[in-house]
Amino acid sequence: MIIGVVKEVLLNEKRVAITPDITKKLTDKSINVLIEKNAGIEAGFTDDDFIKNGAEIVSSADKIYNDSSVIFKIWAPQKDELKRHKYIPWTIADFSRFTEQHKINFRAFALDKIPRISRAQNMDILSSQNNLSGYKAAITAINNINRSSSMMITAAGTLLPLKILIWGLGVAGLQAAATLKRLGVKVYASDIREEAVEQAVSVGATFISSENILTELSDFDIIITAAGIYGSSPILIDKQVYSHISPSTILVDISGNIDNKLCSPNVIRNYNFCSELSYSASILFANNIYNFFCYVYDFSKQEINLDFNDEIINQTYIGERKNG
Repeated sequence: MIIGVVKEVLLNEKRVAITPDITKKLTDKSINVLIEKNAGIEAGFTDDDFIKNGAEIVSSADKIYNDSSVIFKIWAPQKDELKRHKYIPWTIADFSRFTEQHKINFRAFALDKIPRISRAQNMDILSSQNNLSGYKAAITAINNINRSSSMMITAAGTLLPLKILIWGLGVAGLQAAATLKRLGVKVYASDIREEAVEQAVSVGATFISSENILTELSDFDIIITAAGIYGSSPILIDKQVYSHISPSTILVDISGNIDNKLCSPNVIRNYNFCSELSYSASILFANNIYNFFCYVYDFSKQEINLDFNDEIINQTYIGERKNG
């Protein structure tokens, strides 16, 4: 078995799908690991780091695709990669932004389709990466406002804490709320789901119902939108809703909830915040992909297990439904 890892080609993607520690775990199991030259450099991992842990560094992505049995990637092969490489082996990656389904000529596992069940938690890339996205979004919001975040009582006067709304309480939204609470911010949260009320309270936020949200928007110094997953997320802020928001409010969009037609220097859009924490994000992603690989690979038979009665395999598999 040969596992290959190539450099990510998506613009501004700094993560890598393997780390030196995971390389060591694989090579200790007699699995060969090929890594494209400088694939991990932007995540803080040098070629020497990988070599010391048993990997072979390869200068050509084509050679990795041709020689590997399985490819570990952050993102599924992009259109240009599919054109450039004649052969794509088994691929384990995030397929949420894969737009070439009608042209797929390889078999794969889509880690973004991992079912939300307890035995799959250590393979769940959406949870691990969205946690970091929420954290980074919170820090970015604070860094882009000209005010202190927490209350300060000084001889020169009192500074009030920021009021920040987290709109959408998925994994990213909850982490953003928790991070901001630790910074002394007055945190508010809104979501259409009933269970979100309890979730908001658990991270120290005050819940605002969807019915009352419009009347509250003008009070916030920062609004972070984090509802749904990019590509299939609802528009929460359009021109009409934006008219209720103060011109000085900083807006940070994680999930694509702000209408693209709204152009303002106060709107920050980043649908891949976790890439800005590439070292930490790569560690978590690599752990997820390693745990998944160990789950689907039969080490005794040295082959991929395709038991479609297994919920994890059935939901993540892409390709023809045949044995082997």
